[in-house]
Amino acid sequence: MEIRKLNVSVVVLAMEHNPTILHPSFLESEGIVPKGWQLAEPPICTPPLSVVKYKNGINFSVESRKFQVAQSPPPDKLEDSQAPELAIKYVEKLPYVRYTAIGINMAALIKDPEPEKTLISKFLVAENCSVSSLNLESASFRFVYRMEKGRLNLTCEPGSIESDQLNGIVVNANYHTDCSGTNPVQELREIVLKFPDRCNHFEETVLKELFGKEKRHV
Repeated sequence: MEIRKLNVSVVVLAMEHNPTILHPSFLESEGIVPKGWQLAEPPICTPPLSVVKYKNGINFSVESRKFQVAQSPPPDKLEDSQAPELAIKYVEKLPYVRYTAIGINMAALIKDPEPEKTLISKFLVAENCSVSSLNLESASFRFVYRMEKGRLNLTCEPGSIESDQLNGIVVNANYHTDCSGTNPVQELREIVLKFPDRCNHFEETVLKELFGKEKRHV
């Protein structure tokens, strides 16, 4: 099974982020990113949305209720991503924001020449989804799994990497955890420490166990 890792990110939800704070000078002066990181494009700094993208693949973005650090493409070993460390550094500089939840996210493409047929045969009885003269051609799926102190939101759909002309199944995983509110910065730090465990779960349980096992026909 050939797998192409697409991206990894850490998303922090809050009652009220201030997008105008995010700027390359802020990130450098506060020691969130090292000095000398080169921008991939001019930053966007506006009241509704701010975005800072670096040539090394690290991207920061802030909206009123969402702060995100993403890395695309991610390192070969997902757990080596700098995104978790950068997210915590940013949050610690703004401790009075009311943080409400955190998501550890990762995405990968499983190479497959006929992803539509594979998804249908794996998760559906196609005959039950056909109506009159309509024959099911493609399907996307969303699964929600309960986990300790959180949940896994998983989506699977046909997709492709156009630059490489590579078709397959795109798997997006969102490991969501709510913050109780008593000490949100400390909670976020503890959740981020689970980042390597989430990466291992995604690769070993989601990709290999869920998609690597043989199909069962009903």
